[in-house]
Amino acid sequence: MDFIEKTLNIEKIYKGRIIDLENLIVELPDGREAQREIVRHPGASMIVPILNDRKIVLIRQFRKPLEKVYYEMPAGKLDNNENPLDCAVRELKEETGYTAGKIQHILSTDMTPAFSDEIMHIYIATELIEGETQKDKDEFIETKIFSIEELEKMVYSGEITDAKTVIGVFIAERHLKPQSIFPPKSGETNGNIL
Repeated sequence: MDFIEKTLNIEKIYKGRIIDLENLIVELPDGREAQREIVRHPGASMIVPILNDRKIVLIRQFRKPLEKVYYEMPAGKLDNNENPLDCAVRELKEETGYTAGKIQHILSTDMTPAFSDEIMHIYIATELIEGETQKDKDEFIETKIFSIEELEKMVYSGEITDAKTVIGVFIAERHLKPQSIFPPKSGETNGNIL
């Protein structure tokens, strides 16, 4: 079966500072028409900052949509036609004050493909040099340093629920503990079912 939906009409609903909203009318594979509401986003970069002592730098900030304070990996949206690597370097400095001696692209992921075209580019930053933050005027952020073991517990206890940060914790775990991707659950050993 061909799953492609042909776009018949695009209605621009909203143009914002960070996102745009569109209402699409599409033709389904069986010929019927349907509506798709899409959030257009320029994409973003996220950084997994690993210190020389193998600890990870996170930021803490309030997020209005869920009225909650989050621990997050530093990240930010791409500026106009900005290269994702340049964005990662900029956001690391702005939000944490650190600059990276080494930065490596790990993967890019589609964040919420059911309704958004946002792509998150994920980097590991090492050989970090501490400096001053350069936060945006509307950002109220603090940095906190964690061991990978602390972050794993925070993910599995539900203290960290931000999807990009959960991904970042697993990437950091794989980087710092190459033999263990996920902690075993009851009835499992080393990720294999007994």
